[in-house]
Amino acid sequence: MRDSFNETPQHDGEVIRKHSQSFSMAARLLPKHIRADVETLYAWCRWCDNAVDDAPTPDVARVRLATLRADVELIYRGTSPVHAASNWLADLVSRYSIPKVYPLELLDGMEMDLSQCVIKSEKELYLYCHRAAGTVGLMMCQVLGVNEPSARRFADALGIAMQMTNIARDVAEDWQRGRCYLPETWLVTRLGPGNSPRNEEIRFAVEQLLDLADHYYDLGLKGLRYLPVQSRTAILVSAAVYREIGQIIREKDFRVMDGRVFVPKVRKMKLVAQSIILSWKLNFVSSKRLAFISVPHSQSIGDPMNKDARYLAVLGVSLTCILGAALFILVGIKPKDSEAYSSLPWIYSFVCAFCGGATQLLLRRMESTNQI
Repeated sequence: MRDSFNETPQHDGEVIRKHSQSFSMAARLLPKHIRADVETLYAWCRWCDNAVDDAPTPDVARVRLATLRADVELIYRGTSPVHAASNWLADLVSRYSIPKVYPLELLDGMEMDLSQCVIKSEKELYLYCHRAAGTVGLMMCQVLGVNEPSARRFADALGIAMQMTNIARDVAEDWQRGRCYLPETWLVTRLGPGNSPRNEEIRFAVEQLLDLADHYYDLGLKGLRYLPVQSRTAILVSAAVYREIGQIIREKDFRVMDGRVFVPKVRKMKLVAQSIILSWKLNFVSSKRLAFISVPHSQSIGDPMNKDARYLAVLGVSLTCILGAALFILVGIKPKDSEAYSSLPWIYSFVCAFCGGATQLLLRRMESTNQI
């Protein structure tokens, strides 16, 4: 039988578009040079995951994992790795100084898939989600140019939130593979082999999982203040679309055994629009206020789009008034010959300055009352 693991893999930027429409859509909002490296990181993570999941037996999967770990060690010794796909990671490590612990922990998460088919507690759930996705968030920090140590906690949290959403969405598929990532302590009845759990047996666990994911989404987005401005929109879109998966599961009364849920394109486009508007607003908000920004999702209190539109309208009026005041001052300094022009520019500049100041106060009030 042909072993695809030993073949030379292809990476042409299509991997992320083939396997994750949500991440692909978000990646398009990144600067071009960063986007290519994010796609490379995704391709390496996906290739490793497929190498383990597609192995014909657990023993073959463990051999492949050993090869991947050995390649990581070679990369950090400055030696060329054995497998061609490991060169993708080697290139990123050389340019972004990704700590060795991150890719190794990611592979440890894949090892948990082989040796630990049942998650017994919330502590084990956290460890698995950190290894499987939190580490990806930490590597993303390096690629995006976020080197502040304080940011790592938030990047890890956002990855954990997305992995928890994945688990909630894929309960049925994971069960068919003999895996269950819902903590046993959350299950109403103990699930046994050979039968599929009923929705009512796992409803409480799925609800608990999504509540916990929401906590990590809120924590993760507090790290926006550490991101370069040009990367914020992509991260917001990614988080918002993934969080919406959980919202749809809630709307379906947590019936995850009935089939995998998807975010409709219309809802995706709405979330993208909300995220873009919110990202624009963040450019006018202090870094301290950034810590209180939430991920957009369709069931936010009130109508987020209306709030965003009001904020941007007031912001536009304020900037226009301030610009008008500056222009009228310039005219007042060098007036035309008419006597009217000697006084009118100063009157207009005063009116514009007053309106600009009033709208700035209104903007601050909207922020302080959490209307942003």
